[in-house]
Amino acid sequence: MESSTLGRIISVEKEIQQQLDLERVKALEWLENEKSTYERKLLEEEGHIKQDFARELEQAVTEAEASASGLLDAARVAAATLENFDEKSLAQIVARYIGRVLPGNRP
Repeated sequence: MESSTLGRIISVEKEIQQQLDLERVKALEWLENEKSTYERKLLEEEGHIKQDFARELEQAVTEAEASASGLLDAARVAAATLENFDEKSLAQIVARYIGRVLPGNRP
């Protein structure tokens, strides 16, 4: 009777070990599937981020170019205005502001 009980115990232990092995395989498959899913999601999100960045960069460049163009236009207008001054008027303007830029004449 003891040998049949021992045989049943060994048989049950083998079944338990087989179930554990099966569950281990299932868990590893599940983990691999989850890993693949999250890697795919990560790549998709990275693609969205790159697209958003490219769009925002393009918008920033467009705005910077427009701002620079406006500054250049203003500088051209100022230069054209200065070209129209005669020497005496320019000398008066320079005399009025020269103290602000000369070293040692700061308030």
